[in-house]
Amino acid sequence: MNRWILAVWVFLVCGFATANEQEEKSLFGKNSGESFEGKVVVLKVGEDSLVNTYAFKYWKKVLKRADEEKAKAVIFDLDTPGGLAFDTADLITQVLPEVKVKTIAFVNTDAISAGSMVAFGCDKIYMHPRGSIGATGLISGSGAEIEPVMRAKLESVFASYVKIVAKEKGRNADVMKAMMFKDKAYSFAGGKVVVEEGDLLTLTGDEAVLMHEGKPLLADGICEDLLAVLAKENLAQSDVVVAEPTGFEAFAYWVAKFSALLIAVGLMGAFLEMKTPGFGIFGGIAILAFTVFFLGNHVADNLAGYELAALFAVGLILVILEFLVIPGTFFAGAVGVVMMLSALLIAMVDRDSFEGFDTDKGLITLTSLIGWPIIFLAIGLAGSTLLVTLFMRFLPSVPLYNSLAVNAELKRGTGIEKGEGEESVLLGVEGVAETELRPVGRAKINGKLLEVVSDVGFIPAGAKIVVTSEDGMRIIVEEIKEA
Repeated sequence: MNRWILAVWVFLVCGFATANEQEEKSLFGKNSGESFEGKVVVLKVGEDSLVNTYAFKYWKKVLKRADEEKAKAVIFDLDTPGGLAFDTADLITQVLPEVKVKTIAFVNTDAISAGSMVAFGCDKIYMHPRGSIGATGLISGSGAEIEPVMRAKLESVFASYVKIVAKEKGRNADVMKAMMFKDKAYSFAGGKVVVEEGDLLTLTGDEAVLMHEGKPLLADGICEDLLAVLAKENLAQSDVVVAEPTGFEAFAYWVAKFSALLIAVGLMGAFLEMKTPGFGIFGGIAILAFTVFFLGNHVADNLAGYELAALFAVGLILVILEFLVIPGTFFAGAVGVVMMLSALLIAMVDRDSFEGFDTDKGLITLTSLIGWPIIFLAIGLAGSTLLVTLFMRFLPSVPLYNSLAVNAELKRGTGIEKGEGEESVLLGVEGVAETELRPVGRAKINGKLLEVVSDVGFIPAGAKIVVTSEDGMRIIVEEIKEA
């Protein structure tokens, strides 16, 4: 017990020591020592870029830095199926209009849904010969259709975004509307591009450069690669730097992306540490996983912080007390589990979205706010269950386990008293449940107070029990029914 209290204290103090005094700007700093001055900065927008809120935060920092260091241009290299609508709308209506550096979108090869919105917000658009852009219609985070009232509200808001971008960038508003809304038919370029009512517009490279009302329908040209884009913009002689997260930036990106895995590993380690006497490696794994989880989400500017880390640690202590000190009370363990899961969920919520959450306006909905955190938490719980099942099934037969979990500790932790090659003397031994078994509790067997697990269902305190099996990690019992 003292070992676990010390471990939780280490988790709280050491895990967040580097994050307590830092401000996000100083942590992120510059993504490299290389200056952007006089250079072309390339931002890669790939398959999953637009579904990670941290990517938007990183791009904002790069755009600000490009302005401050007087870069020549910023190119969004787009090959994406889309992503988060409101984060993208914020980028094109609030961030890009303030950027003084020229912004260029290269559709290489697809800018679908939110990807097309990024292109809309840039000063120039170039298409790959086999590129496509459009299909910007709004869908829910799960990909399902949005109910009519909410759709009407959202489309009204995004229609205003279309007007803003059309005015700022000199775009054809009808082209963007045809890509985003399917409530009317459109005809462009003398009837060469037709959109029927109920359909959404998606343009190929050749279609995007067709002339309409004296100017290109959407794109400024067709280019095979980035070199051709640079040549079109008279930037061929400029140095090019690809901006990618490094250091703390990369750390935050990967933690945000793999939070579900960290949850699964952390919960698995915590549970197995409590079930494995004299074997501290699982506790170390749990502490490392949860420290990385909270610190990484904090650096990524999610709601993770000291307060939530402390909430999680207190919940973990309550669960430890339930398992090791007051088994069978249920209340302490239940409260502890709720505190732990709540801390994990809230820690993954994006701070910007949280601050912009408004139930009256309904633009950032509760679903969009906590949808991905709930999915990640669910995946983490399912993953931890699977890992625990596999470890408890195979761990006792692993030689490494037997060498680390020495016999003296094993005897003290489980009550097994056996010699080399002998069977446990507990099998078939009767005893009395000292606490309620829900299913874990304590029972007196052979005059010793041992931690046991009910084979099936609840067993009340005072009931007679018999040991049905043990595997070095658990003592399984069942109630003796009176005739």
